[in-house]
Amino acid sequence: MADIFISSSLKDIEWVKRIQDHLAPLLKKKNLSLWSYDLIYPGENWQESIERAIKESQVIIVLISSHYLNSQLPEVELSLILQKYQKDPIKVFPVIISPVSLSSVPTMLKTIQTIGSFSESLSELPEQKQEDALMKLAEMIDNSVLIKQTNVFDVRGAKIGNITGNIFVNATNELAKNNDQ
Repeated sequence: MADIFISSSLKDIEWVKRIQDHLAPLLKKKNLSLWSYDLIYPGENWQESIERAIKESQVIIVLISSHYLNSQLPEVELSLILQKYQKDPIKVFPVIISPVSLSSVPTMLKTIQTIGSFSESLSELPEQKQEDALMKLAEMIDNSVLIKQTNVFDVRGAKIGNITGNIFVNATNELAKNNDQ
């Protein structure tokens, strides 16, 4: 299951890692999962993994760089992302991480507000401004995603209820509430 999908070139893995670092507290707080290329296991069908992750995601981050635009990813992933974008209420966040020609960017990505700009990509900014932009991205995603609910069961396997957010704190509170009844 992937709540947040990162579409990127393998050559841009350092940006993926930076975004993962910024999203880590959000993933924990809202009990969310993230998908990126570095999470495909050996022997796994990468195309099926990508399709499944896009279908399940609430948020899609597209890291736009010359590496990304020169790969087959826009053809493969963006068509799936566009299909999902047209029928589901998802958020797509294009992030301009390196200088690219506006004419080389797929039309779909030109119509969505970006993090970074085509005139000044994130890689051209000082490091503190890059970090500020990535923090802003994490905040926007936080405002866009729902907390995932988890079913809680007692030791006999009887369903107690649903919990959200921090599973340990909420599970303890839910158990205490049900024991008081």
